Amino acid sequence: MADIRIRPMRPDELGEIAQLISAGYADDIFFEWVVPPADERHAVVARYYEVYLGAAVAYAYVAEEAGAVVGASVWLPHDVNPAMYDDIDRVVERFAPNFRAVADASHANEPKDTAFTQLVGFAVDKHRRGRGIGTALMQAHLSLMDARGIPTYLEASTPFSGGGVYGKFGYSLYGELMVFSQEAVLYPLWRPVGGTNE
Repeated sequence: MADIRIRPMRPDELGEIAQLISAGYADDIFFEWVVPPADERHAVVARYYEVYLGAAVAYAYVAEEAGAVVGASVWLPHDVNPAMYDDIDRVVERFAPNFRAVADASHANEPKDTAFTQLVGFAVDKHRRGRGIGTALMQAHLSLMDARGIPTYLEASTPFSGGGVYGKFGYSLYGELMVFSQEAVLYPLWRPVGGTNE
Protein backbone atom coordinates (compact mmCIF):
# COMPACT_ATOMS: atom_id res chain seq x y z
CA MET A 1 0.00 0.00 0.00
CA ALA A 2 2.98 2.33 0.29
CA ASP A 3 2.69 3.17 -3.41
CA ILE A 4 -1.00 4.17 -3.14
CA ARG A 5 -1.83 7.81 -2.45
CA ILE A 6 -5.31 9.04 -1.46
CA ARG A 7 -6.03 12.62 -2.46
CA PRO A 8 -8.95 14.89 -3.38
CA MET A 9 -10.28 14.66 -6.93
CA ARG A 10 -9.19 17.46 -9.25
CA PRO A 11 -11.96 19.17 -11.26
CA ASP A 12 -10.40 18.08 -14.56
CA GLU A 13 -10.75 14.42 -13.46
CA LEU A 14 -14.53 14.52 -13.00
CA GLY A 15 -15.38 12.66 -16.22
CA GLU A 16 -12.68 10.03 -15.67
CA ILE A 17 -13.82 9.40 -12.10
CA ALA A 18 -17.47 9.15 -13.12
CA GLN A 19 -16.48 6.50 -15.69
CA LEU A 20 -14.45 4.60 -13.08
CA ILE A 21 -17.28 4.54 -10.54
CA SER A 22 -19.81 3.52 -13.19
CA ALA A 23 -17.54 0.67 -14.30
CA GLY A 24 -17.29 -0.41 -10.67
CA TYR A 25 -21.04 -0.93 -10.60
CA ALA A 26 -21.18 -2.80 -13.93
CA ASP A 27 -22.45 -6.03 -12.35
CA ASP A 28 -24.25 -4.51 -9.39
CA ILE A 29 -27.75 -6.00 -9.02
CA PHE A 30 -29.10 -2.69 -7.78
CA PHE A 31 -27.97 -0.70 -10.80
CA GLU A 32 -29.32 -3.47 -13.02
CA TRP A 33 -32.72 -2.60 -11.58
CA VAL A 34 -32.22 1.17 -11.88
CA VAL A 35 -31.07 0.97 -15.53
CA PRO A 36 -32.31 -2.37 -16.94
CA PRO A 37 -30.83 -2.19 -20.48
CA ALA A 38 -27.26 -3.45 -20.16
CA ASP A 39 -26.13 -1.56 -23.25
CA GLU A 40 -27.19 1.79 -21.73
CA ARG A 41 -26.27 1.26 -18.08
CA HIS A 42 -22.65 2.38 -18.07
CA ALA A 43 -23.29 5.70 -19.84
CA VAL A 44 -26.36 6.53 -17.74
CA VAL A 45 -24.68 5.70 -14.43
CA ALA A 46 -21.59 7.71 -15.42
CA ARG A 47 -23.77 10.77 -16.14
CA TYR A 48 -25.47 10.25 -12.78
CA TYR A 49 -22.11 10.29 -11.02
CA GLU A 50 -20.98 13.37 -12.90
CA VAL A 51 -23.76 15.25 -11.10
CA TYR A 52 -22.68 13.97 -7.69
CA LEU A 53 -18.99 14.59 -8.34
CA GLY A 54 -19.73 18.07 -9.65
CA ALA A 55 -21.60 19.15 -6.52
CA ALA A 56 -19.68 21.93 -4.81
CA VAL A 57 -20.19 20.26 -1.42
CA ALA A 58 -19.02 16.78 -2.49
CA TYR A 59 -16.10 15.05 -0.81
CA ALA A 60 -14.52 13.25 -3.76
CA TYR A 61 -11.37 11.20 -3.27
CA VAL A 62 -9.14 9.28 -5.65
CA ALA A 63 -6.63 6.52 -5.04
CA GLU A 64 -3.57 7.03 -7.22
CA GLU A 65 -0.83 4.54 -8.07
CA ALA A 66 2.16 5.52 -10.21
CA GLY A 67 0.20 8.48 -11.55
CA ALA A 68 -2.87 6.43 -12.50
CA VAL A 69 -6.24 6.67 -10.77
CA VAL A 70 -7.12 3.20 -9.46
CA GLY A 71 -10.06 3.94 -7.15
CA ALA A 72 -12.46 6.66 -6.10
CA SER A 73 -15.20 7.53 -3.65
CA VAL A 74 -17.70 10.35 -3.32
CA TRP A 75 -19.63 11.47 -0.24
CA LEU A 76 -22.29 14.13 0.14
CA PRO A 77 -23.59 15.99 3.19
CA HIS A 78 -27.16 15.12 4.15
CA ASP A 79 -28.46 18.63 3.42
CA VAL A 80 -27.31 18.83 -0.19
CA ASN A 81 -29.31 21.22 -2.40
CA PRO A 82 -32.48 19.39 -3.57
CA ALA A 83 -32.08 20.99 -7.02
CA MET A 84 -29.32 18.43 -7.62
CA TYR A 85 -32.01 15.77 -8.05
CA ASP A 86 -33.55 17.79 -10.88
CA ASP A 87 -30.13 17.72 -12.56
CA ILE A 88 -30.05 13.94 -12.09
CA ASP A 89 -33.52 13.59 -13.63
CA ARG A 90 -32.28 15.51 -16.65
CA VAL A 91 -29.13 13.48 -17.27
CA VAL A 92 -30.59 10.02 -16.65
CA GLU A 93 -33.53 10.81 -18.93
CA ARG A 94 -36.14 8.02 -19.15
CA PHE A 95 -34.68 6.24 -16.10
CA ALA A 96 -35.43 9.24 -13.88
CA PRO A 97 -38.40 7.56 -12.11
CA ASN A 98 -36.16 4.75 -10.83
CA PHE A 99 -33.43 7.13 -9.66
CA ARG A 100 -36.06 9.36 -8.04
CA ALA A 101 -37.63 6.39 -6.25
CA VAL A 102 -34.24 5.58 -4.75
CA ALA A 103 -33.61 9.18 -3.67
CA ASP A 104 -37.08 9.43 -2.10
CA ALA A 105 -36.66 6.14 -0.21
CA SER A 106 -33.22 7.21 0.97
CA HIS A 107 -34.46 10.55 2.27
CA ALA A 108 -37.39 8.88 4.03
CA ASN A 109 -35.08 6.40 5.76
CA GLU A 110 -32.01 8.44 6.65
CA PRO A 111 -31.54 10.09 10.07
CA LYS A 112 -33.45 13.35 10.48
CA ASP A 113 -32.00 14.80 13.66
CA THR A 114 -28.29 15.05 12.97
CA ALA A 115 -25.83 16.17 10.33
CA PHE A 116 -23.94 13.42 8.50
CA THR A 117 -22.21 12.61 5.23
CA GLN A 118 -23.39 9.81 2.95
CA LEU A 119 -21.30 7.56 0.75
CA VAL A 120 -22.94 7.75 -2.68
CA GLY A 121 -20.30 6.20 -4.92
CA PHE A 122 -17.30 3.92 -4.51
CA ALA A 123 -15.10 1.90 -6.84
CA VAL A 124 -11.68 0.27 -7.11
CA ASP A 125 -10.25 -0.85 -10.44
CA LYS A 126 -11.14 -4.53 -10.78
CA HIS A 127 -7.51 -5.51 -11.43
CA ARG A 128 -6.35 -3.93 -8.16
CA ARG A 129 -8.95 -5.17 -5.70
CA GLY A 130 -7.92 -6.97 -2.53
CA ARG A 131 -4.90 -4.75 -1.90
CA GLY A 132 -6.39 -2.41 0.70
CA ILE A 133 -7.20 0.43 -1.70
CA GLY A 134 -10.87 0.46 -0.74
CA THR A 135 -9.97 0.48 2.94
CA ALA A 136 -7.66 3.44 2.41
CA LEU A 137 -10.39 5.34 0.55
CA MET A 138 -12.89 4.70 3.36
CA GLN A 139 -10.43 5.63 6.09
CA ALA A 140 -9.54 8.93 4.41
CA HIS A 141 -13.09 10.18 4.78
CA LEU A 142 -13.94 8.50 8.08
CA SER A 143 -10.85 9.96 9.74
CA LEU A 144 -11.79 13.44 8.52
CA MET A 145 -15.39 13.07 9.72
CA ASP A 146 -14.31 11.66 13.09
CA ALA A 147 -12.03 14.66 13.57
CA ARG A 148 -14.95 16.96 12.78
CA GLY A 149 -17.44 15.05 14.92
CA ILE A 150 -19.67 14.07 11.99
CA PRO A 151 -21.23 10.57 11.63
CA THR A 152 -21.64 8.82 8.27
CA TYR A 153 -24.33 6.85 6.48
CA LEU A 154 -24.48 4.62 3.42
CA GLU A 155 -26.79 2.21 1.62
CA ALA A 156 -25.10 -1.04 0.63
CA SER A 157 -26.38 -3.14 -2.26
CA THR A 158 -24.99 -6.34 -0.76
CA PRO A 159 -26.45 -8.09 2.32
CA PHE A 160 -25.12 -6.92 5.67
CA SER A 161 -24.54 -9.52 8.37
CA GLY A 162 -22.87 -7.34 10.98
CA GLY A 163 -19.37 -7.83 9.67
CA GLY A 164 -17.82 -7.92 6.26
CA VAL A 165 -16.90 -4.91 4.21
CA TYR A 166 -18.66 -2.17 6.17
CA GLY A 167 -18.92 -3.80 9.58
CA LYS A 168 -15.17 -3.57 10.01
CA PHE A 169 -15.45 0.22 9.81
CA GLY A 170 -18.04 0.32 12.59
CA TYR A 171 -21.26 0.43 10.54
CA SER A 172 -24.46 -1.23 11.69
CA LEU A 173 -27.94 -1.59 10.20
CA TYR A 174 -30.13 1.48 10.47
CA GLY A 175 -33.85 1.89 9.80
CA GLU A 176 -35.70 -0.22 7.25
CA LEU A 177 -34.36 -2.19 4.31
CA MET A 178 -35.09 -0.41 1.03
CA VAL A 179 -36.74 -3.00 -1.23
CA PHE A 180 -37.26 -2.10 -4.89
CA SER A 181 -37.59 -5.64 -6.28
CA GLN A 182 -36.87 -9.16 -5.08
CA GLU A 183 -33.22 -8.71 -6.09
CA ALA A 184 -32.71 -4.95 -5.72
CA VAL A 185 -32.44 -4.26 -2.01
CA LEU A 186 -30.43 -1.58 -0.24
CA TYR A 187 -29.15 -2.04 3.30
CA PRO A 188 -29.00 1.29 5.19
CA LEU A 189 -25.95 1.48 7.45
CA TRP A 190 -25.00 4.05 10.08
CA ARG A 191 -21.64 4.80 11.66
CA PRO A 192 -21.48 7.15 14.63
CA VAL A 193 -18.38 9.24 15.21
CA GLY A 194 -15.55 6.86 16.04
CA GLY A 195 -17.50 3.84 14.79
CA THR A 196 -19.14 1.00 16.65
CA ASN A 197 -19.48 -2.74 16.15
CA GLU A 198 -22.67 -3.06 18.17
